[in-house]
Amino acid sequence: MMEGEGWRCLWDAKAILGESTVWDDRDGCIYWVDIEAPSINWFHLDSGRTGRWDAPAWISAIAPRASGGFVASCADGFAHVDPHKQIYAPFVHPIPNPKIARLNDGVTDRKGRYWSGSCDSSQWDESTTTDDKESTLGKLDVRNTGELYRLDADGSVSTQERNIVTANGPAFSPDGRTAYVNDSMPLVSWAYDVADDGTLSNRCDFLNFKPQDGYPDGMAVDVEGCIWMAFYESWVLRRFASDATLLEERRLPVRRGLRPAFGGSNHERLFLITGSQGFSASTFAEQPLAGGLFEILDPPASGVPNAPYAG
Repeated sequence: MMEGEGWRCLWDAKAILGESTVWDDRDGCIYWVDIEAPSINWFHLDSGRTGRWDAPAWISAIAPRASGGFVASCADGFAHVDPHKQIYAPFVHPIPNPKIARLNDGVTDRKGRYWSGSCDSSQWDESTTTDDKESTLGKLDVRNTGELYRLDADGSVSTQERNIVTANGPAFSPDGRTAYVNDSMPLVSWAYDVADDGTLSNRCDFLNFKPQDGYPDGMAVDVEGCIWMAFYESWVLRRFASDATLLEERRLPVRRGLRPAFGGSNHERLFLITGSQGFSASTFAEQPLAGGLFEILDPPASGVPNAPYAG
C-alpha cells in the first residue's frame, strides 16, 4: 500500500476505465466498475480483501438497491445486478437510439431515485487522450446526443435533460434540492433546482473550465455542501463550495481521476477510482499507480450518504 502527501493507494488495481466508486454499508466494501474490462470490483475496508465479478456486458455505474444487489447503468440499459450472485438482469433501456449514445455515470438522490446520464458514442469511441479531446472540441454541436434520465422506484423513466455530450454525475446537495451535473467535453458543470417529485428546473452554469484544468468527471458532496470533483486529464481532485469558490486542490500521482465517493462507518473517508485507458508503457512508467483505488486522506468534512435505490 503506497502513500503520498494527502493520498493512499488502497489497491493497485490497474483499472482501464474505473468508474462509479460507491460505498456499501451492507458489507463494508467500496465498489467500483471497470467499463473497458467489464466488471464490478470491491475492496473490503477493514480486511483489505478484494473481489471481482466479470460481467456479461459493460457496466458504467452502480448504486446499492434497497431490495438487494445493485441498480446499474449498462450496455443493455438499466439492470438489476448482483456480483455475488452473478445476476445481470436488464429491465428497461432509456436511450431511444443506443447506436448513437450510451449510458455513463449514475447515482441515487436523497429520496432513492436513480439518475444516470448518457454520452455520445462517437465521442466515447474516438476521444481517450487529451489530444483527442481537444481536437473534437469544435465538433460538439454534432456530438450532443446524450441525455439525463431519472429512474423512479416504480421502474418508470423520465428524461430530465437533453443535448449533452458526456454526462457525469449528478451529485446532490445535502438537502437534495440542488443537483450538479457535469458535461465533461464542453467543460461545464451545471446546477439545477430539484422539486420534491424529482423534476429539474432553473439550470445555470455552476462552473466553466479550460482544457488545461482537466475535464470535469464524477462528484461527491460533503455535509458542508461542498462538491468534490474529479477531473479526467488532470492531476488534481478539487473541492468547491456551493457558491463555486475553489476551496482546495488535492494533488494526485495519476492524471485520470474518475469518481470520488465517501465511505466508512461514518462516511468520514473519501475514496477515488482512477483510469489508465490507452496508456503506453512509458505513461505507466510515469504514473505507475494509474488505475488504482485511492483514499484521499483527512477530508475536512464527512460525506452525505446517498439513499439506496428504492425500486
